[in-house]
Amino acid sequence: MKKLLFLLLISIAAKAQLSSKAEVILVTVAPGKELHSAFGHTILWINDPTNGIDRAYSYGTFDFNTENFYLKFLMGTLPYTISVHSMQDEFNFNMQYEKRGMIAQKLELDSLQKNAILQDLETNLLPENKEYAYKFFYDNCSTRIRDMIEKNAPGKYQWSQNPTLEGKSYRDWMNKYLAPNSWVTLGMNLALGIPSNVTATASQSCYLPDNLSSATNLAKGLAANPVSMFDAQAEEQSGFDFTGPYVILGLLTLVIGLLSYKKAFPFAADVTLFSIIGLLAWFVFFLGTATNHEVMAWNPASLMLFPLNFPLVIWFARNPVKWEKYLRVVVVLCIVGTVWCGIQFWPMIFVGLPIFIRLFSLSFIKK
Repeated sequence: MKKLLFLLLISIAAKAQLSSKAEVILVTVAPGKELHSAFGHTILWINDPTNGIDRAYSYGTFDFNTENFYLKFLMGTLPYTISVHSMQDEFNFNMQYEKRGMIAQKLELDSLQKNAILQDLETNLLPENKEYAYKFFYDNCSTRIRDMIEKNAPGKYQWSQNPTLEGKSYRDWMNKYLAPNSWVTLGMNLALGIPSNVTATASQSCYLPDNLSSATNLAKGLAANPVSMFDAQAEEQSGFDFTGPYVILGLLTLVIGLLSYKKAFPFAADVTLFSIIGLLAWFVFFLGTATNHEVMAWNPASLMLFPLNFPLVIWFARNPVKWEKYLRVVVVLCIVGTVWCGIQFWPMIFVGLPIFIRLFSLSFIKK
């Protein structure tokens, strides 16, 4: 019965014609504190007071109760959906709970364009269309709305006139929203492969809601000036994190270097170090080869970490002379991978240095 009622409501909404007072409004929500909200959010709001329509559409929503949620998330097969709420609900949630700022841009569209957008949104809400494969860089809450506006208002975005949105890679744009001295930031960059280093066009950079808002504001005749719906209180800037990767990995490098120089590095420490490195390498390799996350493919971090270090550490750390050729090959791979990773995101050098120092010591410094 509930499903029948839902389909009936969708059918009525899909056939509804907006009045002359209807508005289509692009709403940009500021980044939040949690990782899943760190890059902001985009909402397309259809507001028609004459017909009592108040529908705020969001792409990129998911359900934590999905069966095998974490496995599907890891594999890139978690179903994402479009959802719809009233703007009052969205406003209350972002203002009271998330405390995230909201900016509205009224789109200057004719009645045919407004109705076409409404029809497209309602069509996407149908059960057979609702779910889709989410791609962070290519198909998310912002890109879907960008594409919908472009489809129904062709030519409004003049991408060549948006130089501020050009020149950065997908990775660079992502890192703009993340703290450099952060384990999360380091982990995300370690997981990304070569595809994330592609320089994004102005249009492609609009995978970030703030960039879509900027492009919409610059598009000639597309939107009215942005209006603040809610100004969140500015967050206090946190100081330097002494438990972040810069300090911890820097100290680890110094300790490994000192112990290696004095030839006092114990066998158990080698097994622990390279087991952790090797398991991390296998995980990175798995993400790039066995999941649907294409931006994690061809990852130079696999050269830097090198999966075979685990379990081979059990043998090469006990008798490095016997494994000299293997170790020297891995040293070369490690330095190539470290330099390559550092070019992509320089803090990844902190990951490669302690590995390189220990491998170099095992392969070139005789006991």
